[in-house]
Amino acid sequence: MNDNDLIVIGVIKGKHGIKGLIKVKWYTENADGLEKYNPIFMKDGSSHTLKIRFKNKDLAICYIEGVNNPEKAELLKGQQLFAKRSFFPELDDNEYYQTDLIGCSVENNKGQFLGTVSAVFDYGSSPLLEIGKDLVAFNNDNFPVIKIKEKIIVSEYDFFGDRNNEE
Repeated sequence: MNDNDLIVIGVIKGKHGIKGLIKVKWYTENADGLEKYNPIFMKDGSSHTLKIRFKNKDLAICYIEGVNNPEKAELLKGQQLFAKRSFFPELDDNEYYQTDLIGCSVENNKGQFLGTVSAVFDYGSSPLLEIGKDLVAFNNDNFPVIKIKEKIIVSEYDFFGDRNNEE
């Protein structure tokens, strides 16, 4: 399966209890979205059925098939959970998923290449784009134009950090 076919829907934060349950931080609209996209996939391509047992604060406590003890659950800490893109709704022309930003060229408003988006980090405030060695807040002030079909993002700035990381 191609990475472009998958969208991150959560990350395993650790184990919960002695029965092999896992704590999942969900990136879906709500925790129920984790089950909605079953089967879920791991980075190694393996697929699993995930069941939510309950919610605890901002984490879903889940059972994942094949994980039945705390040692196995602990080994999954930090693993991202993916769902097939085909399970998600079709988007309008000016909409995109954050994962679609990865690989986009970033240029200033004069068309000068500044770098390429290599990752998107979203910790709940404003998403951050990794461009070269820099992390830049992804908002309308910094990036007023997104041409997702052309894979181009236009920045208000002429450079990031001390100098451009890609030349």
